[in-house]
Amino acid sequence: MTRTLLSLLALAATATALSAQDPNFVGAWQLSYPIGAMVENGEVTVLMGTGSLTIVAQGDSLIGTLVTDSTPGERPRPAVRLAARAATGEVTFVSHSEATMNMNGQESKATVVSTWKLTVLGDSLDGTVARTIEGFDMAGGDQPPQPVTGTRKKG
Repeated sequence: MTRTLLSLLALAATATALSAQDPNFVGAWQLSYPIGAMVENGEVTVLMGTGSLTIVAQGDSLIGTLVTDSTPGERPRPAVRLAARAATGEVTFVSHSEATMNMNGQESKATVVSTWKLTVLGDSLDGTVARTIEGFDMAGGDQPPQPVTGTRKKG
């Protein structure tokens, strides 16, 4: 009886972990999202861009790799890793990246923490990304949620 009960509990835990993984997120996506911000005279202008997000399931997590499409005249950006607990419905991914700050010609580096809240419906991805630039207290240091949209890549 005890052995049977333990087996049933183990099967129930496995089924719960598998059902918590939303396979809708797994795959390759073409995204439109804010890639940064420009602050001039205290006014923040959000800069939009595009990129490819590839998401895989690993255990009870979803791991994404975001590669920003190149922009003429700008340095290529390194790929960014996004991570989330697998869940159904809206999933919250977090990423850490490095930003180059340019203030009056002086460049410095800062860590950016991005919180992505994403939902998949069929072949469409929708949500927001909010960012905090660590150690940057001026306007633009905390960016409120900005829209993110995407479509599943075919093939």
